[in-house]
Amino acid sequence: MLKKRNISVYSDFKTGFFCKFFLILGLILLIFYIILWIIPLIVINENILGIILAFSILFLGIGIIVYFFNCQIAKLAKIANEVERGDKSENHKKVISKEKR
Repeated sequence: MLKKRNISVYSDFKTGFFCKFFLILGLILLIFYIILWIIPLIVINENILGIILAFSILFLGIGIIVYFFNCQIAKLAKIANEVERGDKSENHKKVISKEKR
């Protein structure tokens, strides 16, 4: 039987950590690829260099996608916080002030 799980909007599913992890890993692989491409310190097969470049692009892409999710979850948490506090948005306040005039 499946248990019902309540997930808070403040839980970001560790997207901030994974964003940094994938971006840093992608950058490290890209720098490693560029160094080996310019100055061949270690003799590596061209196929392996292509694989390193492919993983670098893959990790950078995943990092950017996870960063997008992180931004969206942060916006959702901000909206949920405003709803919980009962604050009215700035646009709503402006509309009310114009109606009073």
